Amino acid sequence: MTIATTGSGSSNSSLNGNSRFDDLISKVKGSTITKDKLRDEVFNILLDDAVGSPSEGKWYIFEYDPKFKDRLIEWDQYPLIFYLEGKGSNVIGANMHYISSNARLSAINRKKFPKSSLRQYIPKNADSIFFEIQESEVQLLSLLPLEKFHRKS
Repeated sequence: MTIATTGSGSSNSSLNGNSRFDDLISKVKGSTITKDKLRDEVFNILLDDAVGSPSEGKWYIFEYDPKFKDRLIEWDQYPLIFYLEGKGSNVIGANMHYISSNARLSAINRKKFPKSSLRQYIPKNADSIFFEIQESEVQLLSLLPLEKFHRKS
């Protein structure tokens, strides 16, 4: 069981007291919660903003099952991306989970992402649900341990 700890760090995105995540953060602050449970809680909050088809220039988190996962050395089952562009029917996005937590906020604020964070996603492999994230909530969500990496053994 993977445990997520809370209570450290800060984010301007939730400082205004109006974030829909304030209750969740208050509930888990200083406690331990599994990553799966935390992710479920976040997805439930985002459910009203779920879309079937993502749009360029927006933030999303979703469950992903890569078509060629057997060829990948590493992949993130729950990418948190900024949708940069479409390539045919695929999505090119910058996945924040491939950026060190120390560099994420800077990348988000500047909207300049390292090449190592760029990934191509096939929307039909995304469980048909993309949870759209409001710009004001991206910083907070980028600091939560929502990723789930799979690595070739």
